[in-house]
Amino acid sequence: MPTSRRTPAMLLTLALTCAAAPTPAVAAVAPLWDHPGYDAEDSHYNPRETVINGGSVRRLTQKWQATLRTNESCTGFSAPVLAGGRVHVSDQLGVSAQAADNGKTLWRYGWDDPTDTETPRLAVADGLVIVAGGDCNSQSDPDGSLLALDARTGLPRWKQRLDRPVHSVVVDKNVIVVSGGSPSDEDGITAYAVRDGRALWSRAKALTSEVSADGTILARATDGSGIITGTSLALSITDGRQRWERRAGWTARAADASRFYVTDKSGVLSAVGVTDGASGWTATGTGNELIAVDGRRVYRVNGKNIEALDARTGKRVWAVAQKADGRQPVLAGGLLYPGGPVLNATDGTVAGPAFTGDLLVAGGRIHQVTDGVLTTYGPSV
Repeated sequence: MPTSRRTPAMLLTLALTCAAAPTPAVAAVAPLWDHPGYDAEDSHYNPRETVINGGSVRRLTQKWQATLRTNESCTGFSAPVLAGGRVHVSDQLGVSAQAADNGKTLWRYGWDDPTDTETPRLAVADGLVIVAGGDCNSQSDPDGSLLALDARTGLPRWKQRLDRPVHSVVVDKNVIVVSGGSPSDEDGITAYAVRDGRALWSRAKALTSEVSADGTILARATDGSGIITGTSLALSITDGRQRWERRAGWTARAADASRFYVTDKSGVLSAVGVTDGASGWTATGTGNELIAVDGRRVYRVNGKNIEALDARTGKRVWAVAQKADGRQPVLAGGLLYPGGPVLNATDGTVAGPAFTGDLLVAGGRIHQVTDGVLTTYGPSV
């Protein structure tokens, strides 16, 4: 049987065919900041930001600005969230969505009663804007509410009226977990499905915080009236099953892949294991509610003081003081935004101008809410 031979012409044709074969396109990752703290871990850290960094932060210019609606009421302006090319924020009349690239108002949703609606917390999941809040005029028997709006149109998809107020909310694994209590309502935790608002599970005499470490939430047992009894429980966010229990009254402030960063009743900051609750380090110093974490360092703001701690040991890495009180720190592109001048995350040196208000940094843009105005900045061309 004659053997097959490749002639020069055949080889040339094969080479041209291989060269012409298309290379599979790599889809760009859409900018995302779908929780007030960036993610369900409430880390306030965006690891994907590469455009705004130490080399570009001094070249930022305003790209657009939108004035949010105002009204005489007890509601304020929420921290913004970003998903699907839309910036979502609440104002004193409802919730709105602006196009992230040019600020065009895409839709607005109005409160049923703007004079009796507290400032909500927003999150985006499964194509829905989750709005968690409640009324604000009753001190003895306040009620809470959950609302899901279509992220593209702003039309309501479902709504739940809650007997007790919402003091905390976290959204993860397509589950919404809220907790709260009042003089007329026993402390409790309840989980709802993102898709339809259906109640999934509940736990009485317990409270949680706005942190989920890849589906594990940290609850603290109470007497039903806000008094912590000294037991902390790790629960599955999807079904409420208990994963471990410790004799401690911890409140989770943030988490990374392996650690909860918690405070006790005296406000002391510690690190504990997500999987087993094993105690890690305890840090000296106060002011541990305003923190950001990136797995390497923990950044905390206490008044004018900003400090970075080693995430493995809790030891101080650097500390600086600024002229005015700081705010919730945000971390992205190797930069720390503490409410004053922008700092280099590695050493605390000044890297750029001050940005105040509620911030998110994603997709080469800073979206900032300050005094009822949503402003967006990006590098100048």
